[in-house]
Amino acid sequence: MKLELLHPCRDLEPQDWEAYRIKQGLAAVWAYDIIRGSSQGSWAVPLLAVFRDADGIAGLIGSVYLGLRLPRGSRIPRPRREPIILDVRLPAHSNGPTWHFRPDLSPQHREEMISQFEGAVKKELGWGLAAVVYRMVTDEAAPLVTRPGALVRDSPGSSSMPISWSGVDGWLATLSKNRRKTLRRQMRWVEEAADLAVVTGRGRTDLDPAELAAMNSLHTARLASALDPRADLPPAYFERLLGREDVIFISYHDTTSSRLLAYTVIFDHPDTPISATWAALRPEEGGRQDLYFDCHTRIVRTVTGNGAKTLLGGRGRLDIKRSLGFDMVPMKVVAVPRWKLR
Repeated sequence: MKLELLHPCRDLEPQDWEAYRIKQGLAAVWAYDIIRGSSQGSWAVPLLAVFRDADGIAGLIGSVYLGLRLPRGSRIPRPRREPIILDVRLPAHSNGPTWHFRPDLSPQHREEMISQFEGAVKKELGWGLAAVVYRMVTDEAAPLVTRPGALVRDSPGSSSMPISWSGVDGWLATLSKNRRKTLRRQMRWVEEAADLAVVTGRGRTDLDPAELAAMNSLHTARLASALDPRADLPPAYFERLLGREDVIFISYHDTTSSRLLAYTVIFDHPDTPISATWAALRPEEGGRQDLYFDCHTRIVRTVTGNGAKTLLGGRGRLDIKRSLGFDMVPMKVVAVPRWKLR
């Protein structure tokens, strides 16, 4: 098994990357140019691993590495000059670990690939690599990365909604009476708001990447913590998303001021679309209440119209998502100190 480490901010996309992504049914969150866009000016620098055997690409691992920085600082990490943490995660990917191995590979092969990855990043990042942190590790994936000496903690779980109905009415019928009544009232309020414009679509040219990035930065700052740092997503990232037919934006604008109030991003997929980035102004910032709930109604309408079987809902607001019909997916974070890397 051959392993290549790639720095998307400087390395060209491998010729077989996109073909593998499409064949394996990976959403656009794995598109190389989107990952590259996320790194522009960021303090979280992406590092990708590509495994190959005689049959081509056998697996991918997505990660970012972080260095020392001041709060809200944006200094790029300096391998071999300061302590480095390798965070195994990708932007907007929060429904499971950020690795994907070809289905025909055995658990033993996969464990060997994780070991090979750890050895390669130790060499690549040098003496300063203090730990590898595997985030969003599901129960199924945990045996690949847990080991004696690793720090294992529960992390915010993710959410998944099985789709067994054909439209919004079928979905509403599965919810509690109070939630159903509230959603119908919120849907009606949004539809009747004369000063509110709601647009759902692909390949959008009417949205400003800089405005999307600024709102995302506000939202991310509310969620980040010392143990779960989250880098801002730059305008370049949203610029790449807006041009894609497999990425759907739902946006809310105040028609009197043309101000963006809220938006969400859906990474489309025939079977398992991803409800990804959500950002909104709070009422005290000029935003409006209840857009989050109306947005989920529109997400359900969109994905059922495309024939999806499961909607992946990501992390955050899990109590609310449970009331909207999502199942909870427990996850852990596994921090492996350098001396326990394989």
